Amino acid sequence: MTSIDIDPALLPASGEAPRCADHADAIDLDPVGSALHVDEVLLIDVPQPWPKPVWAADGFTHVPEAVMAAGEQGRRVRALAAVPLDDGISRIVVHERIKGSGPMIRSEFRMTPGEVGHVADLVLREGLAAGDPLLVDVPVPPREIAICTQGSHDICCGADGTRLVGQLASARPELTVRKVSHTGGHRYAPTGLTFPDGRMWGFISVDEMGRILDREGSPATLAHRCRGWTGTDGVGQVAERAVFALLDDWAVDDIPRSVETEANGDGWLATVGVAGRRFEVEVERGRAVPTIACRADGGLPAKPGTEYRVVGVSEV
Repeated sequence: MTSIDIDPALLPASGEAPRCADHADAIDLDPVGSALHVDEVLLIDVPQPWPKPVWAADGFTHVPEAVMAAGEQGRRVRALAAVPLDDGISRIVVHERIKGSGPMIRSEFRMTPGEVGHVADLVLREGLAAGDPLLVDVPVPPREIAICTQGSHDICCGADGTRLVGQLASARPELTVRKVSHTGGHRYAPTGLTFPDGRMWGFISVDEMGRILDREGSPATLAHRCRGWTGTDGVGQVAERAVFALLDDWAVDDIPRSVETEANGDGWLATVGVAGRRFEVEVERGRAVPTIACRADGGLPAKPGTEYRVVGVSEV
């Protein structure tokens, strides 16, 4: 892999100390390619306050090891702490892409507060079937959203994510919004993950999230907020989003997709299959962008990153 040098013109000036999300927005950073690549997402009730890292919380220190055990089984899993809902129920909600390529299926397990850590360990290490005795039959919402609000990890998600949750509570009181721990990409705050489509979003506003949840209007006009579809990896997410925008149809999220990528010179050629159609997407490296240190002078130390650019989409 070619080494990446940060373009100094994209760094804050000396004497400036912006938040990382404000700076990313100011340089018009495209969030695509930054989503998780997972087939299982566990939302595990963990009472606040949350430490950093969140799994240092009492009763949950075993979770990272259990996630690693799931990975050794070939399962792509992300465990997220979730603020318990104000209903007196302790739960673990799992969204799983059963077929590995389509929408995610929701399962909800309920238990006593003291059992949450143990059940999470069991489900992570042994799979969802291990939690069957605690599985409950509840109505499945047509759309759900998890928003990162972990201020102990990053001030941008703590402030912007929490504000978005409050705005959604006022605008959409019928909607259940889960406040969750670090999902990655806090420079794109507020950042959210929607189900069952399994898409991640960045720099998202309450109005835009409402359109996504309602499938209102043209998805192509919201694609620039999409960090990627969690059913594929970074470059694949860039290609899949390009096809999603080209087809401009919310129904894409209801059907299985295949995404294959291969090196193509200094970039990549991706093949996206959807609804019996195949598209080739050419992806190149774009700007060498910085991930700045939040509220640090000049944004330093900054980590190097790559912005992706789609240079061609054709149906084959």
